[in-house]
Amino acid sequence: MKQLNIFIADDHPFLIQGIEKHLNADDRFKVIGTCSNGLALITNNLLRQSDVLLLDLNMPHLNGLDSISRLRDAGHAIKIIVHTSYDSIGLIKDCRKRGADGYILKTSELNELTDTIMQVAIGKKVFPESVVANIGSESFYLHDTFLKKFKLTKREVEIIRLVCKNLKTKDIASALNISEFTVSTHRKNINFKLGINDSLIELFGFAQKNGIIENYSNN
Repeated sequence: MKQLNIFIADDHPFLIQGIEKHLNADDRFKVIGTCSNGLALITNNLLRQSDVLLLDLNMPHLNGLDSISRLRDAGHAIKIIVHTSYDSIGLIKDCRKRGADGYILKTSELNELTDTIMQVAIGKKVFPESVVANIGSESFYLHDTFLKKFKLTKREVEIIRLVCKNLKTKDIASALNISEFTVSTHRKNINFKLGINDSLIELFGFAQKNGIIENYSNN
């Protein structure tokens, strides 16, 4: 695959600088343009030369949702990944309906962002709602009190569930549209946070005790 041209639209300059530095350090990507408001975005000529747009929803002058609609109405074929702090199923569905190709939270790790860019660039749709629908209860998935107690991320809970379904690393990577390296990194972080020393039995016990999976007898 050729080097991907990336355009970043966000009203936080430090965030733009951080992502730009990370992407430009990777030979697969080149950031060719940035902007900090929606009206400047939809009139920027560099969009026609860009393969992927990273788009914040909370943009001045024209918000991210309306920017997606305006770009699609104007015939832009650029791949659009919403990069936001809003963890809302309603927003995810709205972004998808308007023509976005992916949706990722700003709390995600940078290697997850690059994985998402690569998946979207080859034509895949990457949205958290499909993950939530496939792994079980949304109410648990959004249970911030539990996450804070064990210092887990929502992505780590997803991976715990899939590991407990006996999925291998490569299968988890495929299900979540991330790399095997990213899955392995998450698993190491999970083991460290829970102090289980890579024990599958202990992980099953933790997941069952805390309601992440059903009781063994029901599986």
